[in-house]
Formats: sequence, structure tokens, C-alpha cells
Amino acid sequence: MKKTVFISSTFTDLKEERKEIWELLKKFNVSIRGMEQFGARKEDSLTTCLTEIEQSDIYVGILGYRLGSIDKKSGKSFTQLEYEKAYELEKEILIYLMDDESSKVSPSLIEFDKIPKLNSFKELLKERHTIDTFKDSDDLKNKIERQFEKHLKKKKEEIDTKDEYILSKETLERFFLIPKAISGAEVKLKVTFDTNLFPASKSICQITNMEFGKTVCANIKINKPKIDAENFKNIFIDYKLLDKYLSLDKSKEYEIYGNIWFHDTKVNSTITRFKDISYKVYIDDDYEPDDFESQPYDYYIKREQGEGQIVLTLKEIKE
Repeated sequence: MKKTVFISSTFTDLKEERKEIWELLKKFNVSIRGMEQFGARKEDSLTTCLTEIEQSDIYVGILGYRLGSIDKKSGKSFTQLEYEKAYELEKEILIYLMDDESSKVSPSLIEFDKIPKLNSFKELLKERHTIDTFKDSDDLKNKIERQFEKHLKKKKEEIDTKDEYILSKETLERFFLIPKAISGAEVKLKVTFDTNLFPASKSICQITNMEFGKTVCANIKINKPKIDAENFKNIFIDYKLLDKYLSLDKSKEYEIYGNIWFHDTKVNSTITRFKDISYKVYIDDDYEPDDFESQPYDYYIKREQGEGQIVLTLKEIKE
């Protein structure tokens, strides 16, 4: 049976994002609901939206920095009332928030006087759902497509036969060349986890939009795709996924989806690299034991740090 998707957002600031989702949904065997197709009706616009949500299977909520139209009776935005209707009816809900760190938004599109109310709504969404963030329309499209694939069937001519691990490797290869452009991208990996856990630092949480004090770090080994994983020896896990992680048999291999992040620092050279590397340095007269890891041979391993900070966060564990 064909499913119905309702797209909820403000319009003025998220035109491109809505357009990308509508184009993406054309690949799937679905019906689409949203303000673009309402046309003239006897009902007021809010009643129309709520009626359409009742008839939908999946609610997609996208929030930037505007509340949009306000319902005079409740004092809530149309966007929030649409969400509350979907939540009340136990619809499948996908939430995407514009990233505070990496997005570029014109001040003219921000409703500064409504920021406190908007932030309160966003906190409610974060408490109830595992949300995702996006920095622009392309990023949103890439992140939401895999979620659609979980719930919707693609039209036959749109089925992509390319292996997800190949796509992930290509994404990672691009990431090490232009990390800021790829930051936040999603990858599929086959991994084994370590049993040790550590609290995540405040700096890491700021980079990845995770909550400080509710995020942990675990050791990880990436088995597939085959990549230079020097930068990905750790993975950062939100507390909502922590119980599931703790229940895993750490001797087994798991398929996961994760997000890769980059945070820049001051550039010291116009030519650089973004991957950490390890290489052998043979001992000579300048040998200084405190500068490297001791080895039982006639060389030691010296590590050079790449510029910027690269981080891997856990989004989903497949069992």
C-alpha cells in the first residue's frame, strides 16, 4: 500500500530544503502532502494541515530559525501544532534541525524575538526523538534519503545497486580532502567495539552537536570499508543509544551508521593534510624518549597530527 508523507516546516527560510525533499520523494512510490499543493479550500490553513497529517503515515519536521505563523488561540506556531498532531496520532516522525555551528543563514531570515520559544520547542523534540542536523539543502537531502529507504519503497527505475560500503568509502576519501564540505555526512561501517567507555569532552560535544555530560566515547575498530582509520579509533555515543551499546556482545562484529565531523583551526600552511599519520623514525643522536612511544627495536613510532579535528559519532546500530 502506498504511504503518505507530510512535510512540515516554515516556508520563507526553508524553500530550498523543501524543494530537495519533494524532488527526492519522486523516487519513491508515495503520496506527498505539504503546503505546496493545498490550493484553495474552505478550511483555514491550520485545519487543512492538521487534516492532512491525520491522513499521512510519516511526518517530516524541519526547523531552522523561524517559528512562522502563530495560532492565536494556543499561542503556538503552526509547525509545533502540526508536530503535536503527528505525535498524538503516533505517526512515524523524522526530525531535522538546522546545525547551529556549520549552517549559514541570512540574519533577515531569523526571527530573533521568537528564539526562546523556538529553542524550547527544539528541546522538546530532542527529548522525545533522536533528531538529526543539517547545514544546507544538499546535506539534508543526503541524510534523509536513507531514512526514507527504511520506510518507503523506491520506484523500480530508481533502485541503486551500488554497495553502501563503496559509497561510504568514497565519502570518506572526499572527507579527507575537503572535510569542511563533507562534515556531518553519514557513512555505513562494519566495526568491532571495545568494552571501555569514557566521558566525552565539552569540545567534542560542541563540534558534533551532542550534549555535554550525556555523551560517551568508546574505542572502535573499523573492518569495512578498508580505510586508513587512524582518525577513527574512537566513536562518540549519545546517551539515548547507550543502553543498546552496553547490551552488545563486544566479541561480535556490527554494522553501524555514523556521522563524520570536522572542526577547523587556524591555518598554519596553505598545504596540509587532514589525516593523522604514523611512521617509523630510526634512533640517532637526537633520540628523545619523552617525545614518542617506546619500541623494543631500533626505531620508534612518531605521530604527526593533521590540522583540524575529525570526529566519528554513532547514529544507529544494526543487528
